[in-house]
Amino acid sequence: METPSTIKVVTWNVNSARARLERIKDFLRRHSPDVVCLQEIKSTDKTFPFEAVAQAGYRAAIYGQPAYNGVAFLSRTEADNVETGLDDQARVIAASFFGIRFVCVYVPNGQRIGSDKHAYKLQWLDGLGDFLQFQADIYGEFVVTGDFNVAPNDLDVAHPDEWDGKILCDPAARDKLSSLVERFRLTDVLRKHAGGAGVYTWWDYRTRAFQWNDGVRIDHIYATPGLADRTAQAWVDLDERDGKLPSDHAPVFARLVTLNGHPAR
Repeated sequence: METPSTIKVVTWNVNSARARLERIKDFLRRHSPDVVCLQEIKSTDKTFPFEAVAQAGYRAAIYGQPAYNGVAFLSRTEADNVETGLDDQARVIAASFFGIRFVCVYVPNGQRIGSDKHAYKLQWLDGLGDFLQFQADIYGEFVVTGDFNVAPNDLDVAHPDEWDGKILCDPAARDKLSSLVERFRLTDVLRKHAGGAGVYTWWDYRTRAFQWNDGVRIDHIYATPGLADRTAQAWVDLDERDGKLPSDHAPVFARLVTLNGHPAR
């Protein structure tokens, strides 16, 4: 497949690929994205809807497990040099498309600050740094995207006071994420193109939060300097959070100029 001059990249926590299959198919038809990074697919090689995805014109590369977690790429072209990590939980997959290295992550939620799961989350973020270092050593530039389960700062939360001391705004996890951003000189692509308050990607099902835009921004697209300079646009698809049987996350888009195109201005 010939590399286009620009590609449309999406990250989306679908909260079960099978439960969201009709929405996924409609999403692919409407938007024709080039690379889709999915999290929480909750599927294995035996249960993931490969056939339906293929009928939509896409190939899938997945790292899954039963009932929980799971990450995947969907693309019209074959995934090159697929790698997975970090442990026995299916939370990281990396692959190359159109000559660009992508890393799709589903960071542990952490449950509650001070819990064992919180300690695992912090340890996991350290491991992610090692994984990204390997990607940088081999490929140089990369895009790392997914559900980070971290709101980087209070601008990313509709009501910061209500989230004080809560896991998505945990200062320790924020520090870990900030360290990764500094270490790899990452740009927050959505913030680059859609700055300001009121930009969120997750809304709690239980409190009708979407109706009140009581959201949190925890789904991110980060890019190393050379690729960040080639991003031309980024946005959140709020329509995908509405309607029948939505995920509690909205997809985040970025448009990226490839080497066949011209540098983004």
